[in-house]
Amino acid sequence: MPGRKWLGLLLALASRQGNTDKCRASLPARCIRQYHLVGVLMVAGLFVGCAATGPQEIEEKSAENAESAGPAVDPAASAAFDAALQAMANGKDVQAEKILLTMTQDFPQFSGPHANLGIIYFRAGKRDKAETAFLRAVEIKPENAVSLDYLGVINRDKGQFKEAAGFYQRAIKADPKYAYAYRNYGILLELYMGKLKQALAQYEKYQKLSNGEDKQVAKWIVDLSRRSGVKK
Repeated sequence: MPGRKWLGLLLALASRQGNTDKCRASLPARCIRQYHLVGVLMVAGLFVGCAATGPQEIEEKSAENAESAGPAVDPAASAAFDAALQAMANGKDVQAEKILLTMTQDFPQFSGPHANLGIIYFRAGKRDKAETAFLRAVEIKPENAVSLDYLGVINRDKGQFKEAAGFYQRAIKADPKYAYAYRNYGILLELYMGKLKQALAQYEKYQKLSNGEDKQVAKWIVDLSRRSGVKK
């Protein structure tokens, strides 16, 4: 039975030490604006109808508050998923990956395991594997804002700006309150597509959703207002 198998797996993995791969960007260093989700660990909920940030942030919804409209949750799936998220939060990505890979086989109806595998691969610089995982998550749940946002970054890095814009737009439509999609869409519009006024609008939406707490983006807004000719 799934529950018994998962109990054994979790007990075995609990005694092992995972790795501590850091999320890193592979972009030119014009400014920190090039970095996706600076200083924030994103984790996707089991249904991926909402997102939770890491220990340093409390702005987003928690994984426990994932939308109820979805497959009934097997207690074994819930326990396994919580263990994977805890491992990710502690930097034990190898441990989390093992749990999530097994979940994709035992509980294929959930998009969360695929989305979080994508995050693990993204942090490790394995962009091809990350893209495959995020695409699978979106296939299961098209309104997966976290995965759509990451797919935007991946396509941007490949120089596929039109595709990247499409993923950001889909992320925003899927969850209009998901602040990071506006931020990353703004980066694409400003630095890669030269659309300054449109980028400014995205940064302002991000600041509104994040209660104006991002001092760095506040500076971008002042700079971009000057360069775009938009008076504040």
